[in-house]
Amino acid sequence: MKLITKFILIYLTVTVFVLGIGGVISYYIIQDEVDKELQWEFLERIDRVTYLLEQGRRFNPRRNIEGDRNLIIQELDYPVEDRVEVTDTLIWHNRLEQNEQNVKVSAYRNINGSPYFISTYGAMIESDDIREAVVKTLLWIIGLQIVGALGIGYFISGRLFKPFRKTLDRIRNFDLHQKEILPAEETSVAEFTDLNRFIEQMTRKAVSDYKNLKEFSENASHELQTPLAIAKGKLELLTESNLTEEQYRYVESLERSIKKLSRLSESLSILTKIENYEFINDQTADLSKLITESIEEFREFIIFNKIEIETDIQENVSVQMHPALTEIMWTNLFQNAIKHNIPDGTIKVILNPNELIISNTGKPLSVNPDQLFERFRKDDQNSSSIGLGLSIVERIAHQNQFNIDYTSKNEWHTIRIELNPVKPV
Repeated sequence: MKLITKFILIYLTVTVFVLGIGGVISYYIIQDEVDKELQWEFLERIDRVTYLLEQGRRFNPRRNIEGDRNLIIQELDYPVEDRVEVTDTLIWHNRLEQNEQNVKVSAYRNINGSPYFISTYGAMIESDDIREAVVKTLLWIIGLQIVGALGIGYFISGRLFKPFRKTLDRIRNFDLHQKEILPAEETSVAEFTDLNRFIEQMTRKAVSDYKNLKEFSENASHELQTPLAIAKGKLELLTESNLTEEQYRYVESLERSIKKLSRLSESLSILTKIENYEFINDQTADLSKLITESIEEFREFIIFNKIEIETDIQENVSVQMHPALTEIMWTNLFQNAIKHNIPDGTIKVILNPNELIISNTGKPLSVNPDQLFERFRKDDQNSSSIGLGLSIVERIAHQNQFNIDYTSKNEWHTIRIELNPVKPV
């Protein structure tokens, strides 16, 4: 839901709630005021009659004449105290042919020594009429509020929120690889200007951190490889000299450690580049061709390890993916299936436009399969694996919006990747 839509709904909800309460209050206030006005009008009429009687005006003993506005004047034959009574009464209405509620004001007065009863009445404004008038008024107000809110929300706010939408577009198109900050733009709204300034600071820091991290990873990888290559060369020379059997074992152990350290450096460098999105996914990779050729390249190694390969690879399965990432992902999967297999084991490879599945026989896992996607997580901590292969595969899959899962059942280990294939033209 858009911000302006949510704001309008909240505004209209509050408006309806407030107007509802206001309508109830207005109903009782109007009804009270109408009753008071009727009473004051009738009291003034009684006071006028009293004045005329005091001036000697004579009336019939009892009158209820329409021309005299429903006035009753009656001279009493018993003493009374001056008082006024206000009551409601039902009076027959000839035109409506039904009883209508009226307000009746009666007064007992002693005028020139004679007691009088003076009464007048008139039709009240009915509660239904007041209620109907209040409801109509509120509906008109609510209707105007809705029209006004929609007009302001979808027309005036279009211009008001234009700087905000522009800022969102700038953020959406921001590319860290271009190493360009988003300069703050001044707007007529203080909050949007503050937002733009914050974005400028944020992008400036992001670009700076990206540059520093990229330079560090490149320098660290380069600087590590040089001494490792020197150490490896020295050890190879050392193996050609006369060494005792114990010394030779030490040298072999050092060579394995150096190779592992070299692989670790390369893997961390690849992970850093992947996480920094240095590989742009704007190319197409032929996954069928890559897997087929890779299996052939590893054929001798597979035979040497007495592993059987079963494949079901459909032709021309392509994905929109950087070729280097495609090769890294498949190589890590295939080497993992070979390395963690068992003697006389099996590897099954299935590829179709929807998924890539690689399964291999192996020892049962002692950890949850999903945990092996974490960095440096291994099932056997004593193995020569550096624990980054599946982590690299998982990062590549997620960067390309591929779903990946790892299952283990009955000594079979299966990694399944849901693909987003490129449709042939």
